[in-house]
Parts: sequence; C-alpha cells; structure tokens
Amino acid sequence: LVPTTVYAGTGSLSTGNTGDGLFRSTDAGTIWARIATTAQVGSQISGIAVDPSNSNITHVTGSAGYHRSVNGGATWTTRLSGTHNSITVHPTTPSTLYVGRSGQGVYKSTDSGLNLTKLTGGLPTTGISAVYVQLAVSNPAVVYAVILNSGGALQGLYRSADSGTTWTLKAATPNFPEYGNYACFLGVSPTNENTIFCGGVDPRYATAGVIRSTNGGDSWTEISDGPTQLHPDHHCIAFGPGGTIWQGNDGGIYKSTNNGDNWTNVNSTLAAALIYNLVQHPTLTNRVLGGAQDNGTPEKSSASLSWDQLQIGDGGFSVFDPTTSTNRRYTTYVYLDITRWTNSAGVGITGPWSSDPANFIAPLVGDPNSGTTLLGGTNRIWRTTNASAGTPTWTAISTTAVAAGGTINAIAVATGAPNTIYSGSSNGRVYVTTNASTWTNRSTGLPSGEISDIVVSPFNSSVAYVSFYNTTGNRILTTTDMGVSWTSATGSLPSGARANALAIDWGRSPPGMFVGAGAGMYYSLDNGATWIKNGSEFPNVNVGDLFIDPLARTLTAGTYGRGAWRVNLPPVCPADFNNDGAVDFFDYDDFVLCFEGLSCPPGETADFNSDGAIDFFDYDDFVVAFESAC
Repeated sequence: LVPTTVYAGTGSLSTGNTGDGLFRSTDAGTIWARIATTAQVGSQISGIAVDPSNSNITHVTGSAGYHRSVNGGATWTTRLSGTHNSITVHPTTPSTLYVGRSGQGVYKSTDSGLNLTKLTGGLPTTGISAVYVQLAVSNPAVVYAVILNSGGALQGLYRSADSGTTWTLKAATPNFPEYGNYACFLGVSPTNENTIFCGGVDPRYATAGVIRSTNGGDSWTEISDGPTQLHPDHHCIAFGPGGTIWQGNDGGIYKSTNNGDNWTNVNSTLAAALIYNLVQHPTLTNRVLGGAQDNGTPEKSSASLSWDQLQIGDGGFSVFDPTTSTNRRYTTYVYLDITRWTNSAGVGITGPWSSDPANFIAPLVGDPNSGTTLLGGTNRIWRTTNASAGTPTWTAISTTAVAAGGTINAIAVATGAPNTIYSGSSNGRVYVTTNASTWTNRSTGLPSGEISDIVVSPFNSSVAYVSFYNTTGNRILTTTDMGVSWTSATGSLPSGARANALAIDWGRSPPGMFVGAGAGMYYSLDNGATWIKNGSEFPNVNVGDLFIDPLARTLTAGTYGRGAWRVNLPPVCPADFNNDGAVDFFDYDDFVLCFEGLSCPPGETADFNSDGAIDFFDYDDFVVAFESAC
C-alpha cells in the first residue's frame, strides 16, 4: 500500500528562510491545501509528526514553538513557546512524544502533547542551543539526543535506554556539527536501535560528513567518502523499505542500499538547485548565470534546459560583459571573491578588501553604461572601470558610512548616469551619490530591517524602488526624488511574505512590480496598491532573485530549491516611447523600436493590412497595432 497523504512544512531554521505554513496533500502531491498559517505555526518549520492511530492529531515544531492540532489542522494550539528543532513520536503508543527545545533541552509528553515535562537525568542544563531528539522505532525505550552548545558545536550525543528517565553521554562522538545547526542531523535505523547516523559538513575540510555507529554511539565510522563521495553539508536522512537510506545534502539526494557503505547520486533529473542570484545576458535571452548554494555558478548557454557548471563552491552574484565577443563574464565566490571568465578560462580579479567585513554572498553588479565597469560591496562600495585589464584597478568610492556599521546588500547604477549610484545596507540604510564620491543618506522614511534589493529607473535616475527582507509592515517603497522622500508600495502584500527580491517592469505604465518571497512570488500592476500571488504553475518555493528581460518580455526567477523558472510577460506597446509626453504615432524611429523591442504581439509586422506595403505611416493600422498589443 502506497501512502498518498503527504505533509510539507515550509521555511528553514538553519538558513533563516521563511515559509508559508504547513501544507497537506491527500493525493500523493497533486493538490495541496494549507492547513496551518505562519500565524498558527510560525514561518520556519523544523519537524512534523502525525499520530499513526489518529491522523487528526498533528504535531509541528519550528521557530515559533511546538504546536498541536487535534482536528486535522482546523485549529492549532501552542504547547511550548520558543524555537524547537525536532519532534519524535512513539510508533505504538503515540501519546508519548519528545521534542527538542532550543536553549532548553528535551521535553516529553505522555498525553499527546497536552502537557510536557523537561527531562534531566544526565542531560545538560546550561549552554544549550539546538536540540535534536529521535527515538528508535525498533525499541522505542531507546532515545537519542544531539545537543549543541551555545557556540554551535557538539555539546554531546546522549542515549537513554529507559524512555528518557536517565541519559548517558557518548563521549566518542566526533564534533560532527562543526558549523552549527546548518549541517546537522540525527537518524536511527528503523530495524536496529544501536545503529545511528549523524550528519555534519565534510571530512575533507571539517570534522565529519556522515558518520555511522553500530554500537549505540560508542564508536563511529565515516561513510560519506566511499566510492561515490557524498556532496558536503548534510541536512537530513530518511529510511525507506528494504533497508534503503535516503540522505539530503547541499548537492541534492543520495541513496544507499547497504547501510551507507556505498551511495548513489540520484539527482540527474531532479531540478533542485538552490539559487541565490541570477543574471541574464542583456541581449541574449538564453544566456543565464545562476549563483547556487554550494553548487557554484551553473550557466545556461542555449535553449536547452541543461546548465553547465562554470564555477564550483558557493556561487554568488554574476555579471555579463555584453560588449565583447569573447564570452566574458564575472562570477563571485563567498565574501566577494571575483573571477573573470573568457570562454572557459578563469582568472581571479579580487580587489584589496580582504580585511573588510562583507556578506557571505556579497553584491557585485555591472554598470549598465560600461561593459568594463564593476561595482562590489563589502562595508563600502568598490569600483573598477577596467575590469577587462590584466590586473584591474579597484577604488573605494565610498567610506564605511554607507553601511552604517553593517555591510552592503544591494547596489544599483543609473542608466545614462554612471556616477549616480544607490546603495542599500544590512542596517536598512540607503545612500545615494551623483558623483561617485560624495554620498548622501536617503534613509529618512524607510523602515528598519535589512535591504534586499534596489532598482533604479532606466529612464529617470531620480526614480527608484527598494525592498526589505521584512515579513510585516512596509517592505516595498518607491521614490521619485532620489530618496529625499519615500512612498510605501507595500499595499496588500500579505504579512509573512518576505521580500527577498524585487524586479520592475518598466515597459508598463505604471511599472509592473514583482517580489520574490519566501514562499512564491507576488506582482502588482497598480503602483503596489494590490498584490496578487503567482499562479498555481509556479511552485510555492523560496525565491532568491528575479530578472526581467525588457526586449523578450520575460521574467526569470531563481528559487532556493527548485531551480530557475521563466514566464512570458504580457506584451506592451506604449505610444510614448521616448517619454517626452507626446504620442509618437508618426515617429519612424520609435515605431521601428516597437517591433525591434519585440513589444508587439508575436507575428505582427509593419505590413498590418497585408497589402505588401510597409504601413509605417498608416494611422489606422498603427492604432490597431497598439490596441491589439496593449
């Protein structure tokens, strides 16, 4: 019998990404319904457990506590507050359950979560951060707990053989969660209570990758570096029928059928890249670079759905140089480590900022006015105007005041005004310069929080939009006077929708606005008053970046977990191309621009009435063209 009811908890404690609550499908994933909002269970879910004897009883742990529903998700109650990392339920006596409460320890309930008691009996009581608890299905009296210390390292692996009354420290356990709870899991074999698995980072440059014990934690074997090397950064493990083990890491999913001695990579048809940023070539629609979490910089070079890996490691921001035929582009590794690529040959061109604080994924942007000008952000703004030189010259064009004690999250250069630059910081500050030297604080009227994106109008450098990583209140704002004043464009954008990315469709009037959120995408066509969520064909997934191609009229989204997606935008054909306030019906250049820009309906030509004559100055046909397009 194949189970068809599936639960999915959104958001991530380990990365900080926010989700959209708890979802359930009763037809094996074809149709999903949300059964808990973020207000009910929080925006980052870490664990789900359903009572095997009564599916109406559902347990959820996460960033907002431990929550329980006894009526199939119709209503929820919070039984414990604070962050919780895990939950495990007794397989035959499901009224007994354990939860791992961050900063506190292990809690147990014997009445299906109505009341919970903090366990002691040898468990630590201080210096605790994340807590992972798992019982043994084959012998539920055996319970394991992984407890991290306040620094994120392993405080200890503890084992109880009496249902949590007393605990024994397994001191031989390596410090596998060396990088904190980002790469950390605990799993117990369903057939042997003494066979346990723990996941960490990678044995090539850290303490451990995936380790296995067959004697209850007294000794351990590293099993991630066999004939098939597991990808680093390990997050979860699951046990299937017939002894099959499934392991999830930053490279996707791996499978073992012999207790972890050998692994098979099963990602060839799994579009699960975690994309931080993406950029498309300004004139070549099929040329795309995506910075991926721990999977480098994949590159799309044709109409094919296949992407080649240009760079390994963690990929960040990328820039195309559209002015060269040598296929020049720039990619980044962590902390603004920059590589210049000419075809397949790469050379490092990182500037003199190694001592600067910088984001793990630090911004790098190209100047739309020059193919050889790049700008990067640490805790100040750096610029080179000769990026194609053997050794580019980098200059700090701002002080650290632009970051206000934080780091730079976003940079935007105005089209037609290369010295007009906007910066946005992790402290919510926007600074603007018009001479690439003197910066003015334009933060008055902005909310607190981290800035996620800045977009400047290609027609007017005084017009800009800014977005914040906030999940409530004002998250999208616009200015028409270079930041002297700001107006909220957040409108009906719902609470919980974290504005990770922002894209503006300047081909519309008013401009179309698109926001990539923690769970899907939202758009507004009325200056931000009303926001509509994406259609059902787009996954309810964390969106890291958005890119609009104004010529091909496409929107491309980079998601954190479902790869890259693209959609055609509605065609537009504004009559006032040059924004001079005059309707350009008989402006030959602007008329041609309409067609060259591919803004009119596909298949349209300048010979509207098909009489063999080019109707550039046929007023009636010209109007028909605009009406059919707009």
